[in-house]
Amino acid sequence: MRIHVVEDDYGVRDALIELVSGLDHVVLAYADGETFVQAGVPDPDDLVFVDLGLPGMAGVEVIAWLRKLPKPPRIIAISGRPRVDIDLMLSGMSDLPLLRKPLAPEAIAACL
Repeated sequence: MRIHVVEDDYGVRDALIELVSGLDHVVLAYADGETFVQAGVPDPDDLVFVDLGLPGMAGVEVIAWLRKLPKPPRIIAISGRPRVDIDLMLSGMSDLPLLRKPLAPEAIAACL
């Protein structure tokens, strides 16, 4: 299983890389949705952390693209936005796991 981190905030992205790679997982990180999509389709057994507040291609667009794949990977949304904003962004995706920033290491580890 590879872990993909799609996060524009360098500090959050770097912390996720350190934490996940420290748990012996291969981590691929992307600063925006466009770069992630251009990198190719993730494997069905991969896990993708997607920040909802991405510049350019929004996190919700990345998630929609992933969900349309014939065999989508596991997806976990991450956000530091207010709950009302998150609810609006994820309308129709109530089954999607969400982690709130600041991210707790034990919450990340539980997802793996």
